[in-house]
Amino acid sequence: MLLLLIACAGDVQPAGDNGPPPTLVRVAEVGPGELDESWTTMGEVRALGAAELAAGAAGSVTRVAVREGDTVDAGALLLEVDAALAGARLGSAQASAAEARAELERLKGALERRQRVREGVLAEEELADARSAVTVAEARLAALNAAAAEAGAALALHRVRAPFDGVITGRAVDPGDWVSAGQPVLDLIAAGVEVRARVPRSLAGRLSEGDAVSLDGAAGSIERVVPTLDPETRTALIRIQPADGLALSHGQAVEVQLPVTWRGVGVTVPRDALLLDPQTSRVLTVTDGTAAAIEVEVLATTDALALIIGEGLSVGDRVITRGNERVRDGQAVRLEGAGQ
Repeated sequence: MLLLLIACAGDVQPAGDNGPPPTLVRVAEVGPGELDESWTTMGEVRALGAAELAAGAAGSVTRVAVREGDTVDAGALLLEVDAALAGARLGSAQASAAEARAELERLKGALERRQRVREGVLAEEELADARSAVTVAEARLAALNAAAAEAGAALALHRVRAPFDGVITGRAVDPGDWVSAGQPVLDLIAAGVEVRARVPRSLAGRLSEGDAVSLDGAAGSIERVVPTLDPETRTALIRIQPADGLALSHGQAVEVQLPVTWRGVGVTVPRDALLLDPQTSRVLTVTDGTAAAIEVEVLATTDALALIIGEGLSVGDRVITRGNERVRDGQAVRLEGAGQ
């Protein structure tokens, strides 16, 4: 037993330096906040104009002049709804207005003749009555002209016309169908297209009108950066003009690559220095052989670098790029190649 205890005592390590050795890590220096990246997102091709055309009045469809794929000019007649009753009302209103116009002309003539008669022949009351009759006739004619205009507008609602040059993409009715006022009947899109994409607020501020972009590898340029944010996604809309001759279709999805230049903001570190999880992003700096964790905001990345903002990070600091997944805040580390 005595011999066994002596043997076991020989395996005990001396107290003092009996903790785990410092973790071996590789570090790199923090660089200035300058980065050129290519930011990629998905965009949607949208026609410059898209309208769901509806019938303006109820009735039976008498004519549909177009089919899907037809090209139309602005103002072209596309569809007609039976307008017999509306046409009759317009004719009646126009006839009443014409009658009132003739009566007004007669009364004006009578007033002029009375005004040419020498003073003292006609009483002042007769002239006043003649003037009043003309005023009443003018008011009646104005009311009837308004009624005729209203009837004309009602008649126009029986005809659907193209609001702009474009292509018919949908047809929902045929002659003989009954439609209600406001019922969609035709879909029309403009011939020209643009690409719409959404980007983070921090990125939108670094984009300008005219910047070149790539659309599925083809050329394009930024038309507008819309200066508002979506209330749900907190992203900004950019409108992109494709190069002439690029064949894109309304509703098509395209990959958008945006070249972005970052200057004078944050610092750069190797991408390998980033430790990412769903809640936070952080890096580990090394000072006097001890690691310190710093939470960061990642602004942009390339294949090799990341542009970040972190409190206390400065150009020239050292961050861990290899072995950081095994290191905790405050842990002792040994630098690769330093011999310590």
